[in-house]
Amino acid sequence: MIETRCYVIALHDNGRVAEETYETAAFARRYVAADPCVVVLSGGGEIEPLAGRLADRTGLTVIGLAGDIVREYCAEAYTASLISFLRKKGNAFVCIPHTARGIDFAPQLSVGIGACCITAVEGAGEGTFIRSVYSGRFRSEVRPEIPSAVLTVMPGAFKPEKGAMQGPGSVKIVPLRAFELSTKTRGTREAVHANMTLSRAEVVVSAGRGLGSAENLRLVEMLSGIFPKSAIGATRGVCDLGWLDYSHQIGTTGNTVAPRLYLACGISGAVQHVSGMKNSQLIVAINTDPDASIFRTAHFGIVEDLKVFIPLLVDMYREKHGDGDA
Repeated sequence: MIETRCYVIALHDNGRVAEETYETAAFARRYVAADPCVVVLSGGGEIEPLAGRLADRTGLTVIGLAGDIVREYCAEAYTASLISFLRKKGNAFVCIPHTARGIDFAPQLSVGIGACCITAVEGAGEGTFIRSVYSGRFRSEVRPEIPSAVLTVMPGAFKPEKGAMQGPGSVKIVPLRAFELSTKTRGTREAVHANMTLSRAEVVVSAGRGLGSAENLRLVEMLSGIFPKSAIGATRGVCDLGWLDYSHQIGTTGNTVAPRLYLACGISGAVQHVSGMKNSQLIVAINTDPDASIFRTAHFGIVEDLKVFIPLLVDMYREKHGDGDA
């Protein structure tokens, strides 16, 4: 554990605290400081209920930064407000969930407070932080060389603590002064991309870039076809290539699934994808690389070429069960 001040920045939307905030608080408590402080930013009318819920669940001291400037999320407003608050606190480690919002303002914040910035943290050692590189094929261990750091913590990498450790924490509300901003959020609108078939499926067969080409998606479709309540998922890389629509994407910026069976086909196992499927009851991974990160998450791993294994598996099933459903 690092002996330093530590602040966890809480993220929220429409009055709901993001679950990643509690995961980040658990990380901070375990690896950075025994009693980190939680900081939440919001408009004056919403700040007290938000801060109260955070204090009740974490048992930590919660500081609410209240002002119209942060009523709507804006990276510039968050950064300016946090810099103003943190500059008075001396050296500190600031932990932020590695979500779309978190990674939006974390680098700017690190520059503003003179801290190093370590993103996508998924583990920790003795004074070091671990992150995946090259799509999860390697893990990098990074040590801060200056006394202040901004860390973004990967969703799903750490389990949130259950309930407050020693009763609810205290709450302090600090009013924010107004800043001149060059940008302003006019409103937010969530993209309609959720795949309801994925959320209801008992079996999800997911495609990764290890398939090699869009033509090989037929293998995933073939495997999915032997299960009656199945759906096809994909990694962000597959969707970026245009092989499948983004409605199939599973991971940090896509769908979250927890089926009875999850079949990962040609997926390396980057933590961004794993965070969206790690709660599946049974995970089976098929990959030619025996060192692929996905095997650290899978319950069963098959080291084989998909183009060989899937047709053999489907043929064996059909020989035993015919062409009916599984």
